[in-house]
Amino acid sequence: MQVRFSDLAIDDHEISMLRRVHVYACSSRELEPESEEGAQLGKMLFHLYQQGVRSELALMQMLTTSKAAPE
Repeated sequence: MQVRFSDLAIDDHEISMLRRVHVYACSSRELEPESEEGAQLGKMLFHLYQQGVRSELALMQMLTTSKAAPE
């Protein structure tokens, strides 16, 4: 399977969505987005997005479950 640049590019709309999800997930865990734990949560978010999870609601749900707790 060949990966195209357009498959990897993230547009402004997607960046805004990822920011909303990150802020929501951090808030639900009472974390500061800029903290080390917030950064770990951001890495998890980006990994999920890269794996194909593109739904804002799905990402929020995945990051706010107890199983998704950053270490």
